[in-house]
Amino acid sequence: MVWQRENKFVYEVFTKKHKIILVFFLLLFICLSIRLFYLQILNGNDYRIVSEQQRMHNTYERAPRGIIYSANNEILAENKSTYVVLFHPYNKCQSPSIQVIKELSKILDREIKPYTDKSLKYGKYIKLADNLTIEELFKIQEKKLMLEGISVTKVPRRIYHFAKETSHITGYISEIRAEELEDLLGQGYKLGDYIGRGGIEQFYDSYLKGINGGWQIEVNARGYQMKTFKYIAPKTGDSVYSTIDLNLQKIAYNALKDSSTGKGAVVVIDVKTGAVKALVSCPGFNANRAGYKDFSRYLKNKKLPLFNRALQALYPPGSIFKIVIFAAAIDVLGTDSLETTQCTGSFKVGNRHYACWLKSGHGRLNIISAMALSCNVYFYQLGLKLGMKNLEKYTKKFYFGQKTNLDLPNEKSGFIPSPEWKKLKLKMSWLKGDTAIFAIGQGALSVTPLQMAYTMSVIANNGFCHKPYIVSKIVNFDGIEVYKHELKVVNKLELEDKTWLLLHKALLETIENGTGRKCKIDGIKIAGKTGTAQNPPLKDHAWFVSYAPADNPEIALAVIVENGGSGGLNAVPIGRKIYETYFNIRK
Repeated sequence: MVWQRENKFVYEVFTKKHKIILVFFLLLFICLSIRLFYLQILNGNDYRIVSEQQRMHNTYERAPRGIIYSANNEILAENKSTYVVLFHPYNKCQSPSIQVIKELSKILDREIKPYTDKSLKYGKYIKLADNLTIEELFKIQEKKLMLEGISVTKVPRRIYHFAKETSHITGYISEIRAEELEDLLGQGYKLGDYIGRGGIEQFYDSYLKGINGGWQIEVNARGYQMKTFKYIAPKTGDSVYSTIDLNLQKIAYNALKDSSTGKGAVVVIDVKTGAVKALVSCPGFNANRAGYKDFSRYLKNKKLPLFNRALQALYPPGSIFKIVIFAAAIDVLGTDSLETTQCTGSFKVGNRHYACWLKSGHGRLNIISAMALSCNVYFYQLGLKLGMKNLEKYTKKFYFGQKTNLDLPNEKSGFIPSPEWKKLKLKMSWLKGDTAIFAIGQGALSVTPLQMAYTMSVIANNGFCHKPYIVSKIVNFDGIEVYKHELKVVNKLELEDKTWLLLHKALLETIENGTGRKCKIDGIKIAGKTGTAQNPPLKDHAWFVSYAPADNPEIALAVIVENGGSGGLNAVPIGRKIYETYFNIRK
């Protein structure tokens, strides 16, 4: 019958749909199984780590930085404990209550500012106050029940001894800035960490900073603290042993501080090894305060105490550059001590007259006496005879315009002008007058005090160049040596034997009977050169470079008194004090 056929048709349609639904759910189950296999089996470990990271927060305890020592094992920088007040979100409390803030302010007798929510995303305690006294610590512990979420912990604080005298050697530390963090995340730095600024603190920061410890804390989905799992002790940074002779450092700093301007630099280098025994930039700064309260004040100070003059300041060398001209004249021109030239106090080049510092003139001079008395007229003539190509060659030969690669940051290389440079930058031709001025260390020529001390150490060694260094070794907390400086000759300055002989003789004569007489000390021979570098429109700079003992050199030094006037009058006495200290000579 018709109605029977209709039932059969409906049944077939139902069966077909039922099969389609079954296939759909089967495919859905297969897809779900594949997805679950991918998530739980193939990538299960990765997702487990992510889950743990979301559940577990690390709160960091800053590691004590390594100690910095002098050459005689005096402590230059160390750590002392201080106490800080911390807050961490708990239960449903995301911030300290107004009552807690008021109570803290009352206990500490200072204004406690509420924190911003920005701190929470770094998974750390929020610091509310630091530098607590023991009395303040006990007061907070007494009122612990009234200060929910508040805890006090001990953290290391950097302490610098001889904070001004050695400030440009040690540097200082300050909290890492947010804009620096992106570049330093790969090196293990986090927001709130402290980083070295300048000096050994910056150059050897990776050794000094140690490894932070802290607590592992379980938090709920809202980030509230549930319980503490375990504590990992921080690992103290490595100790750094410098080459600095603290006695020399203090004598040099105080001598510069008491000079006519109180500004300048001193560098003392061990001739036999390249070890830097003193590196002074004056005025210095208080390294204990530079990274905290006084940084902006130092930035505004017109005397630029944060500026490391020893290796960053560029000065015209003035007459100390005559050392280079002296060597070039003997090597290239064959000049000897028998040849003499007349100094009348003035020398004409083209239509211009170039004066000697002694207006009446020095009379007849040979190359030794011209060096000892620092006669400008004599060296004007030598410079013109040599020509600019030879002058450039020998200036580079003496390593001017090159960094010494001392293990401190931000060293400058100095500058050597040339005819090509003048044409390119100033759109002017190089003139004979430029060559004459260049020959006495003036014009655009510039050097650093570190370079000049290095140059004198090379001369004292008859051309052998020991790489200068300021850190001799680094030792970890377990007493294991992780770094040791290797003494090495990095180059050799080649001059004729006759040139070396006459150069040493001229430098010795400068101290014995020339412009460096104020450094003449009974019982010790000193070889050196003075310089008075013009610095218009300001007062001249005073230079003194030397080494001693002249017959068997041990140390070389460079002294500059910024705007100090005559080198023989104002820089030489500082050098004398350093030699008296080093050789323990009594007046």
